[in-house]
Amino acid sequence: MQINLPRTDIASRKAYPKQQLLRLVVAAGKLTVDTKGDLPGRGYYLKKDAASLEAAIKKKSFERILRRPLSEEELCAIKEAI
Repeated sequence: MQINLPRTDIASRKAYPKQQLLRLVVAAGKLTVDTKGDLPGRGYYLKKDAASLEAAIKKKSFERILRRPLSEEELCAIKEAI
């Protein structure tokens, strides 16, 4: 039996149900959107709305995760998934 615990949004640090969040995974040094939820590695969660994305960018949440600036390609992939 699998229990769906709430996940924490990287921008607001608030817990939301998994269905409201987008899972992001760092694989081979690149931030990847995990649409199926089955990629290996540490998952980071972002609420599926533009305001959360802007807040994460403003708070430099992605830079903390990646330890480098977010690339334009990675940003476009996140925007498409939202």
